[in-house]
Amino acid sequence: VKHVKSGEITELEVRALFVAVGTVANNEIVKGLVPLDGSGYIPTDDNMATSIDGVFAAGDIRQKSLRQIITAAADGAVAANSAINYIMKY
Repeated sequence: VKHVKSGEITELEVRALFVAVGTVANNEIVKGLVPLDGSGYIPTDDNMATSIDGVFAAGDIRQKSLRQIITAAADGAVAANSAINYIMKY
């Protein structure tokens, strides 16, 4: 483990590890295309729809309280289904 302020490295023996990879929205691809909240995440409804008709967002770029691979995968399934339903209307 590296202490980010002092640079000191300590070895820690553990039996399990939970890795959390960042909490900064990786939103460069959507900046200026969809509205973002104050933290850089895309607000959506429960169907993953953004405020722009026909545009859906899923995963950790979406405004939500829990950021884990399992919730991102579930968001993707909901967004895909919502996009299909949107397309089928036309």
